[in-house]
Amino acid sequence: MIKTKLRTELVSLVETTYGEAILTMQRGEEEKELVIAETGLSDVVYESAIDYYMYDLNWTEEQFDNYWENGGEDKEIDNYIDGTVDFYDDDSTWEEIA
Repeated sequence: MIKTKLRTELVSLVETTYGEAILTMQRGEEEKELVIAETGLSDVVYESAIDYYMYDLNWTEEQFDNYWENGGEDKEIDNYIDGTVDFYDDDSTWEEIA
């Protein structure tokens, strides 16, 4: 019997008025929600991005600010969401979501 591999797909991303970012993903017929930021998605992504660009790539604060303000924020948020969905595109990690 051939077994079809299920893929995890993004259904929605909602940011509440309290600053939570809730990601809804689906595998087959099953949907699960995951809080990926409790204080605002932009803040969470900003912290990881600034660490990477300024400390790992040795960018100046001016270089980073220019990148962030000219499309970098949206790019980094998209990458963060894509990475989260990819992480849960596996049977064992999918089952970890309550």
